[in-house]
Amino acid sequence: MKIKKLWLLAYFLGYAVFLGGCGGAGGGGGGGGVGNLSGTVNNTSYNPISNADIVVGSAAAKTLSNGKYSFTNIPAGEKNITINASGYTPAYRKATITGGSNVIADIAFLQALDSKTTPIPSSGGTATNTTGIVRIVFPNDGARPSLDVVLTNVDKIAAPLNAPEKKQFISYIVYAKTKPDNVILSSPAKLSVKNLTSVTNEAIQFYRFDTDTLEWRPMATGYASTLEGRPTIDVNTTYMGWIAAIMPISPAPGTIKGAVSASGGGPIFGANVWTYSSYAVTDSSGQYTLNFMPLGTTEVHASALNYSSQTKVVTVEPLGVHTANFSLVAASQGNISGTVRNYYDSIIEGARVVDESFGNVAYTDQYGRYTLYNVPLFPTNIWVYASGFICASREATAPASGIDLALIPSATVHSYSFTFEAGTEGFIAYADQYGHNFWHRQHYDSSPLATNPQNYFNSSHGAITRKVYLKDDGIIPTPEGGSYYFWYGQTTLEGNPATVEASYIGAQDPGDVTTTESGTGGESLEPPGANSGTLESPALNLTGYTFGKLSFWTWWEIEGKNPAQGHGYDEMLIFVSKGPPYTTWNLIGYLNPYEDPAWNITVSGEAYTSGGFNKPGIWVQHNYDLTPYAGDIIKIRFSFNTGDRKYNGFRGWFIDDIKVGNSQFGIFSVGNNDILHYPPAKAIPRN
Repeated sequence: MKIKKLWLLAYFLGYAVFLGGCGGAGGGGGGGGVGNLSGTVNNTSYNPISNADIVVGSAAAKTLSNGKYSFTNIPAGEKNITINASGYTPAYRKATITGGSNVIADIAFLQALDSKTTPIPSSGGTATNTTGIVRIVFPNDGARPSLDVVLTNVDKIAAPLNAPEKKQFISYIVYAKTKPDNVILSSPAKLSVKNLTSVTNEAIQFYRFDTDTLEWRPMATGYASTLEGRPTIDVNTTYMGWIAAIMPISPAPGTIKGAVSASGGGPIFGANVWTYSSYAVTDSSGQYTLNFMPLGTTEVHASALNYSSQTKVVTVEPLGVHTANFSLVAASQGNISGTVRNYYDSIIEGARVVDESFGNVAYTDQYGRYTLYNVPLFPTNIWVYASGFICASREATAPASGIDLALIPSATVHSYSFTFEAGTEGFIAYADQYGHNFWHRQHYDSSPLATNPQNYFNSSHGAITRKVYLKDDGIIPTPEGGSYYFWYGQTTLEGNPATVEASYIGAQDPGDVTTTESGTGGESLEPPGANSGTLESPALNLTGYTFGKLSFWTWWEIEGKNPAQGHGYDEMLIFVSKGPPYTTWNLIGYLNPYEDPAWNITVSGEAYTSGGFNKPGIWVQHNYDLTPYAGDIIKIRFSFNTGDRKYNGFRGWFIDDIKVGNSQFGIFSVGNNDILHYPPAKAIPRN
């Protein structure tokens, strides 16, 4: 395993930093039957994961920007730690808390989830990951619900927990994530894992990971075979979730032990030491032990707070006790300085300034100036707190000066109105991974689309063949007010700028161009096929709010084939995040219908609009309750995602006249479609 990049892994070391909203930094000791617990969460590239959810019993916390989490006053005893982060596989750790102790849990590594989702109907089907290394064949099972399956082949370092004692994982571990989750099949499915590094002709025991007891439990026997000319292990399973082939370490495992010390002398307490399969934390004398090590050559890594990381190579022999000592060099340090003012440009004296990653604290002087001394040379967030103001933060890397921050008075109450007549008014459009983003500010009066109908047809065969069936004249809608709005749609076809167009198809698939078939709904060129984009508001200060309400006017026209919630096709979503930083986005609105129309099985070119199925679009006002965010600073996102390449020849999503105010949430306006209180729609296989 080669280290591409190692960030400094910051851990709990004699103190703890806690940043709870704008409540400031603090800490708590243990004693009398309680202790403190901390740890770090990284991805498989060894970079920290922020905002991961950590749960220990009834206590919960989130990781900071350096991947660190901390708990105080955890009751003594054996504790299970559950670790989840959006877009990653979960992980679990165990820790023993004693009264007055400061316990550091083993470092956790999370693998990014595979990007491929496969819908599996009750009639059966085959799910694979994006590389084809992992495959599950599901049988016909009328008693089973339809599933959305994501298969991730997980590196050993990201196993949910170590293999059982004196045993080792064989190649990849499989994480089969299903929706709905916790599925146990009544008829077994066949799992095949290709490209194994250690395949034998003997029977191989497969295990499943029990997330309740945090144990690997024997599941079924698998056998070596070949699939598409590659070595493969096959096994039948009724379980989803974590599945791994595990075998004894033969003839016997070895041990790696040693010490981690500072290059200037003295042991380092709380250093993390790990291999691809085992983890340890150094004790107060800097000692560590990695037991039950698989045989062969392995890399051993060590890292600690305020020190550079180090890697050594060890060859493990049967029953061998191997020593790997580390001497870590203290990371270079520098100062970070700046000035704290309020939004009226007046200095703030006595503000508390906190270096999030390393725990340094400073206070502003009579001129509003601060200096954080001896900060390691790694990226960190600088947070500022002052009585009567909303906290704020900036990222900085020492040495740095001019890290100035402006705080908003907490007593200020704002209301907002965005008509887009004067410009984008602080809204920002973000593209998807392929660079597609059709969100843009559109001037209606000057657009040829205001007078020319939607032009999505093909006449190459001598007759007009319309791809979509519309119930109106096909032009873009008149704005709800004024002359401007934001639109997720395009004015010309990609690759054909001379064609006036009103759709979100991107580049049209050549096969869709040449076909004489009417009502295809329009197909985008693949790759990438699908497109998506996000429109994000500026920061909105809800400080002083007792209630909160978002309202906006909207007009849309999307596919009528499978537009219902749960499919992921032509999704129109509204999210809110509170910050800074804005890292967690909560879904508050879903404009897609709850159910697909009864006629959608045969008709592909008809639309679902803000006026209904197969009806002309109309402007409707939507209102959403922001009271849960009263007192916070928030941002709002409008996200559109086609989900796939099919039926993308419609006019898209228009938004106008957005308002946010300190008003009590009342009756929905006519046409409001906020249906989050309903259960999700049942997924239907894509035709």
